[in-house]
Amino acid sequence: MYPEPPNTVQQELGYNDVIRIGQEYAASSGYEVVEVAEAVQTRPNYWRIRFGLAPRGSGRLLEVEFDQAQRQVVGTTEVGGAAGRGTPAP
Repeated sequence: MYPEPPNTVQQELGYNDVIRIGQEYAASSGYEVVEVAEAVQTRPNYWRIRFGLAPRGSGRLLEVEFDQAQRQVVGTTEVGGAAGRGTPAP
């Protein structure tokens, strides 16, 4: 039996999971992620992640809304460039 990690460790693990799952979702949706522009927990178990998209410096972002409790993407919006469209997650 292992002791429970401190809350800050749990938060860091949650952050890493959210980023990894968001990147996997973006890649499976045909996006090429070049950076994590922002990751913010907007309320308990709910995150907004903004990924910079290729080509680097294009100003294109993919905003992913993620429900950490259900471990699923609940919505996306592409912003910048000629985009600006939002789509609900399947």
